Amino acid sequence: MRDYVIFTDGDVDLPSPYDKEISLLPQYYYFEESTIYGDEQVLSREEFFEQLRSRRAYTAGVNPDFARGSFEAVLQEGKDVLCIAVSSALSGSYSTICMVAGELRPLYPERQIEVIDSLSATLGSGFLCVDAIELRDKGMSLTETAAEIRRRVDLIDVFFVVDDFKYLVQGGRVSPSVGKIGDILDIKVTLTITEGRIVPYKKNRGINAALRNIQSIAQSGKTARLGSIYVGNEALFEKCRSLVQSSCQASLNLIVASHVGPNTTGIAIEWAEKA
Repeated sequence: MRDYVIFTDGDVDLPSPYDKEISLLPQYYYFEESTIYGDEQVLSREEFFEQLRSRRAYTAGVNPDFARGSFEAVLQEGKDVLCIAVSSALSGSYSTICMVAGELRPLYPERQIEVIDSLSATLGSGFLCVDAIELRDKGMSLTETAAEIRRRVDLIDVFFVVDDFKYLVQGGRVSPSVGKIGDILDIKVTLTITEGRIVPYKKNRGINAALRNIQSIAQSGKTARLGSIYVGNEALFEKCRSLVQSSCQASLNLIVASHVGPNTTGIAIEWAEKA
């Protein structure tokens, strides 16, 4: 079996210790175009959220030159490439990575490059990366692993609640009409990712009701993996985690955090089976 390296992009989060076992294609964020973060230059979470309170953050996807260089370094070592990307409906990174892969395949015809659209983000996509690492370590070939990961895409769910819809609306991740729901009578909407897009799942009266809704979802079926997602509000995260009793956790990357704001928490689920 030929060796292969697993990549993902900056919209994806992995629980420890798997985050050390994957190669990252960074994404980028900035508050002003003269200073771009995400590769060699990054902000601490505290500095990032401090700036986010007073001005909008902008984001950019994977740099094609960076992706090409990263893939070529692996291909030249005689290894293959598997990349599990954030949903193509949420970011242009998947298309960029596919473009790079298409350019490299004729140059390295003896090598294999597989790019998978996770149709998810953050820890949801991260669970697919964990699966890929474990399957590779069990001796599965790249072809076998890619086929199994594509099958498991439909087993992944992400559910979360935001305190303020302005971040999602200004970034174009939800429509203004959906955003207005949250302004009415302290309605907190449980959101999910369906067919790769962020959509409302259930309206709740207040944050506690929203967290109980997430708890109910987590208990509604048999899970293979269940993780809690920390953003910027420690108290909110701990309340959510105490309700769902997750087996792992991950801090939300700052790319996605720029679109949801600090007062957000949620869970990622990989179902053992799905109705």
